[in-house]
Amino acid sequence: MLLIASAAAIAFLVAAAARLASLVSTLLVAYLTFVANFGLVTLALSPFHEVTRPGLAVAQAVLLVSALGGWWSRGRPGLPLAAAWSAVREVVSDPVTALFSLAVVVLLGYELLLGSSPPNNMDSLTYHLARAAAWAQHGGIYWIPNAPEVEMNAYQPLGEQQDLFLMVATGGGALYFLPQFLAELAVLVAVYGTSRRLGFDVRAAACSAFLLATFSVVALEASTAQVDLVAASFAAVAACLLLGRGRLEPALAGAAVAFGLGTKLTVGLVLPILVWLAFIRGRRTLATALVGGVGGFVALGMWGYVLNAVHTGHLLGVGTGSVQYRGSPSYPGSVANAFYLMYGLMDASVLSSHLIHLLALAGLAVAIGAAIWAFGRRDYLHALGDAAGVATPFVAPLLVIGGGAVVAFIARHWGFPIRGPGGLLGPVEQTLNEEYGRIANEDYSAYGPVGIVALLAAAALTIRAYVARRVDTRHLALAAALPVFLIFISLESTWHPFLIRFFLLPAVLAAPVLARLFRNRVATAAYAAVAVISIAVTLGHDQPKPFSNPYGFGRPWNLTQVTALATNSDAYIGAALTDYHKLVPEHACVGAVLDTNEPSYLLYGPHLQHHVVFLSSTGALVTAIRAGIFYVVITTGPDAGVADSFKAAGWRIRPLAHFWLLASDPHAGADTCAA
Repeated sequence: MLLIASAAAIAFLVAAAARLASLVSTLLVAYLTFVANFGLVTLALSPFHEVTRPGLAVAQAVLLVSALGGWWSRGRPGLPLAAAWSAVREVVSDPVTALFSLAVVVLLGYELLLGSSPPNNMDSLTYHLARAAAWAQHGGIYWIPNAPEVEMNAYQPLGEQQDLFLMVATGGGALYFLPQFLAELAVLVAVYGTSRRLGFDVRAAACSAFLLATFSVVALEASTAQVDLVAASFAAVAACLLLGRGRLEPALAGAAVAFGLGTKLTVGLVLPILVWLAFIRGRRTLATALVGGVGGFVALGMWGYVLNAVHTGHLLGVGTGSVQYRGSPSYPGSVANAFYLMYGLMDASVLSSHLIHLLALAGLAVAIGAAIWAFGRRDYLHALGDAAGVATPFVAPLLVIGGGAVVAFIARHWGFPIRGPGGLLGPVEQTLNEEYGRIANEDYSAYGPVGIVALLAAAALTIRAYVARRVDTRHLALAAALPVFLIFISLESTWHPFLIRFFLLPAVLAAPVLARLFRNRVATAAYAAVAVISIAVTLGHDQPKPFSNPYGFGRPWNLTQVTALATNSDAYIGAALTDYHKLVPEHACVGAVLDTNEPSYLLYGPHLQHHVVFLSSTGALVTAIRAGIFYVVITTGPDAGVADSFKAAGWRIRPLAHFWLLASDPHAGADTCAA
């Protein structure tokens, strides 16, 4: 843990030495420095196979001394806390805002508890954590031979480089969720800062960040090893820093964009919004951001593309069909995508019909009361506005269901049926999303009912204010993030349910204008109350990590790896893992011939105690013998026939709960293999 604490100390020393007037900017610089530290250190040590505890210790010692020297030479500056304390006092002095902030603190604490449970997200187990574990046992980043998932090599690595550092530092995957959780904190700080720089008051800006924290996909992803929040954090940080003063902040904004491109390709789809924002700020800001972007890309962002080019001849790699071979930039495919994505954004979470109707009735009562109070002041126009503002969050779930029906009707009229053969919902997706998107899952959830309605309402109010010349183009640029992203992703890819979580990117860019919704205390209370109810129900029924489950496994933070898999409807994998632990000695080397979408991370063990070598289905037996591997896990998928060659050579073949096969040499031991 000293290694992680050292990285945090370095980050704050560098941020303090920057002498920025804003605490928000200082915290965002600390976040960028923290991530850059993990990325640069793992990159620099990889060619020497020194991404080890001693290697990291030496690197952190050198960086800590350098950071201390730089901080000392800058006059030992402290953090700019004075203005921040004033803002905190303003937030907590208002009862409604104070309660909203307290609810978000509880929400973040619950997400930490969820992060303490073992990982059971399939993307995390099949390639996010699997590639980090493979790098950790190799001593650095490298092209993983015979990787069962092409994503383990081809996808951009900066998110997993953080997990690599954490795995080596802690000796296991216990902190697998930390990059995503820290990214969420950075997003919330950036949204608050951007909102303030747009001219909103402290309370409204704080509530815009609080409301974003209650979006379903934000809260659900924060306790996973995916990288959507990490990628989104760089976009949010860039937007905030682009609105800052001086030259340092725009340069760091450019670096943040480069870090994002080194994390996930979809960051490129919001690049037009960020360039527009920089252009609004002037040519100097744009040029400075470009310089910072080039520097950040050379330092960290480009190396995933370089590895792809070296090993495959293509910048995006070969075989990543879900990336470069999904494109449908022509009519009618792109129009169909847009309809399907709009339908997917109509996310009612898992609110029951009974609760939805109760909320609507409560909203009607509150709206009538607000209107009567406003009419008493003979301000009829504002009375209607106040009533609508108060009622909107309460009727948001009904609006979402109605919006989904409208999208489905128009799509069907245009020849793109949302339901039925060839439509959005096939046999598998229908079970996931049967009732207008009522699901709580990090792979398929969107913003929740309050989130999507709030974003659309804030965007509409922003456009109206811009037309009335009450706000400048910066507001318009951020409000346009959602439709611009929808257009680009509709052109770039074909429909798949997991595309919905990519909409985290436009959400964090548009979130600062949510402050426009908090026009008074009653409206703020309405949004806070319904958002908190919605996210509480959502997290309580989180499919992979429910607060309570019918299997009797207890709370999510009490789960074991096996019960965590069972909770996520993968009990058969948990049974295979149980057999694996029984039959394979704790520190034995393990070969693996796996199919795609199989959770290879589980083979390493929670403390990475197994050395895992991926074998080609051709010549697996010979390779295993030469490497001194006595145990080989074999898929029951298309390459299951590999087990026959091992059996013919006298190896024992046993099933691992009908999910995998285990081939073991008759003279198997637990010695370190030669691989």
